[in-house]
Amino acid sequence: MQFQLRLILALVFTGFFGTLSAQITSGTIDYNESSTFDFGDWMDKERKEQMAKRMAAGDFDRSGRLQFSADAFSYTQVVDEDKAALGGWFARMGDNPDIFFTSTKDSTVTDRRQVMDQSFIMEDEWVTPKWNIANMKVGMKEIPLPTQLATAVSIEGDTLLAYFTPSIPLSIGPRGYGGLPGAIVYLKVTKDGRSTEYTMTTMQPNAELDMARPADEKVITRKEFDKQQKRANEMMERRRRGWERSRG
Repeated sequence: MQFQLRLILALVFTGFFGTLSAQITSGTIDYNESSTFDFGDWMDKERKEQMAKRMAAGDFDRSGRLQFSADAFSYTQVVDEDKAALGGWFARMGDNPDIFFTSTKDSTVTDRRQVMDQSFIMEDEWVTPKWNIANMKVGMKEIPLPTQLATAVSIEGDTLLAYFTPSIPLSIGPRGYGGLPGAIVYLKVTKDGRSTEYTMTTMQPNAELDMARPADEKVITRKEFDKQQKRANEMMERRRRGWERSRG
């Protein structure tokens, strides 16, 4: 995946990597979100093959935007008007997308997250994963920046694999993940057989920002949010079993 011209120009005008870290204190980073998951036994083989092909073609991919400053960073999905027009899940996410707002100044998270048909503001302490950083530097052909590999398990039990760049010396990343000595340019989040990859596509350093701490839904703690998520998962499991029984 190629960077757009604005990123290349940004690297040129900042003298590439030597002075890049001294220049970037705020801006935006866009990511492609690509998910892989099992469709389950309730779906027939032909339909499952069709869905797998669509997944591989990127039909279910989304775009996310990270906005950051020295004191905070915020991540949310970018609404695709064409997909939203199709209705269903894409339209619902466009109406009230998740927002992951992290204050690095006071180490708190204020996230707006949707569970089934309800949205909540989850407030909690920002707990960074205990990252294991590889000693050697590695490169990614998709991203023309020096990167290092790191792995961890998140507070929510997700397995994380990240590439970060010290060229942007801010502890930021997609979906509220951070805590590394550099911005995360690639992240793979895996849990229960489902994985989502976040790959940086463009960056606009020192851009004008439009981020705010979300405050438009009911505020709950992480413990209460986990309860809501558990109820949703149980409901989806009951629906899945119902579909399987109806198919005989």
